[in-house]
Amino acid sequence: MSWSERLTARASALCIGLDPVASRLPDGMSRLDFCLAVVEQTHEFAACFKPNIAFFEVAGAAGLAELEVVLREIAQLNVPVIMDAKRGDIGSTAALYAQAYLADGPLAADALTVNPFLGLDTIEPFAATAREHDRGLFLLLRTSNAQAALFQDKMEADLVPAIAADPALGAVVGATDAATGARLRAALPDTLFLVPGFGAQGGTDLTPFFSNGGKAVVNSSRAILYAGEGQGWPARRAAIRDAARTAHGMIERARK
Repeated sequence: MSWSERLTARASALCIGLDPVASRLPDGMSRLDFCLAVVEQTHEFAACFKPNIAFFEVAGAAGLAELEVVLREIAQLNVPVIMDAKRGDIGSTAALYAQAYLADGPLAADALTVNPFLGLDTIEPFAATAREHDRGLFLLLRTSNAQAALFQDKMEADLVPAIAADPALGAVVGATDAATGARLRAALPDTLFLVPGFGAQGGTDLTPFFSNGGKAVVNSSRAILYAGEGQGWPARRAAIRDAARTAHGMIERARK
C-alpha cells in the first residue's frame, strides 16, 4: 500500500504535530516518554503525525535518537509520518537531505516538507527520491505566519503550475488565511494540502481547504500536546486524548 493510500485508509484528516517543548512537559517526564504517550493516546484519531525536527535537534544527538524511537513506534501503528524539516538546497546537498528523510534511513518518513524558494530545480532531487521510495513532498506555498505573503506572493505564479503538473507534490497552505486557502484550492483542485495554523495559531475556517472534494490534512500541535497543562499526568493524558478527539470532529465537519 502506498503512503497516500495508507493516509486515505486512516479515514481522518487530522495531522497531529509533535512539537515537544521541554519546559511544558509534565514534571519528571522526558521528551521521549511524552511523545510516546501522546502517540498512544491519539493515534486512533490521527491521519498522520508530523514531528517538527527542530524540537528534537535542540537536544543534539540525544534528541535525534529519541526521534528515531518515536518514528519506529508510529511505524508499528501503521500511521503515516510527515517530517516537518523544511529542507531545501541545491544539487548533491538536496540529494543527501532527500536520502536522509525520504529513503530508508533511521530518520526516514512517509513525506517531507520542502522549501522551494531556492528555485524549482532544487525540488527535483527530493522528487526523484520520493518517487523511488514511494514517499510524498509538501512544498511550502503559503505558510501560516503573519508575514507569509511578503515573499510567497511573488513565488506563487511559478510554484502553483509546478505543483499542479506533478500529482506526487503536495502543498503547505496555512489555515490562518481562509481566503488565500480558497484561492489556492481553486488553482490546485487535485493537490493534497498540509494545513498548519489550525487552533493555537488562530485558523478556524477549514471549509475552503476541502471545497469541491479537495484533499487536505489539518495540523494541530499545541492545542493537543498541551491540553490539560498544569494538571496531574492522569488528567492531562485524558485531556490530550479528548483534544485529539475534538479536533478530529471539527475537521470532519469541515470536510463533509
